[in-house]
Amino acid sequence: MEKEFHLSNSSDQSLTNMDKIYSISQVAENSLLVKYHQPFSTHLSVYIARCSEAVARHFANKVLNTIPSYDALLITFQPYITGDFTGELAEVLAKISYTEDIASGEVISIPTYYSHEVAEFMDEILEDTGYSLNELIQEHTAKPFFVYMIGFCPGFGYMGELPKQMQLPRRKVPQLKIPAGSVAIADFQTAIYPIEMPGGWHIIGRTPLKVFDAKRKKPSLFKQGDLVQFRSISREEYRELEGEIP
Repeated sequence: MEKEFHLSNSSDQSLTNMDKIYSISQVAENSLLVKYHQPFSTHLSVYIARCSEAVARHFANKVLNTIPSYDALLITFQPYITGDFTGELAEVLAKISYTEDIASGEVISIPTYYSHEVAEFMDEILEDTGYSLNELIQEHTAKPFFVYMIGFCPGFGYMGELPKQMQLPRRKVPQLKIPAGSVAIADFQTAIYPIEMPGGWHIIGRTPLKVFDAKRKKPSLFKQGDLVQFRSISREEYRELEGEIP
């Protein structure tokens, strides 16, 4: 069953053209989904991240995990917990402000080697976008990208938005083996593959940084709401930072 609720702070002038409504529904025996009926945006993304943190704090050990996305928040309770938490969840969400400054995340610099050496289909990408390699680098490093969500696999940050000219659909034939650290673009987004895996995004470079490490105190290098600034580095710098060349 789905229940609708009005968001708090309805007097916020920046939200006058928005629905200001979210719904809560049970999607599994021990899971609730909060669906925000608004177009995705940086404001909404940061708000959902705050909702996720508040829910995790409030329910504490009752919650197995919270998973925020572009326009929704999934809350999964421990399997031994029973009861209807919809009303209590709505009370928690009602206390969270939508009006706080979106620039609350970290700015993370990502050194990146943009080259055919680490991007097998670079020529195709340049032809499809109409860029030269230098132009592509300039556009991709021109400003920070906002991390809208973490998903797909641990540490995979969906960032945006790319310039219109750089926006390409996903590859028709995915690559079976994309190295960890590969910097990629698809549609309006850019991302970094945190582990070696198959994928259908267009690879334009590689960073020597480890984006995800389960042994770290904070396994993922970034979180929802952060800003990521890509920085072009030379082949020599990339090797000095222990980057691998195929």
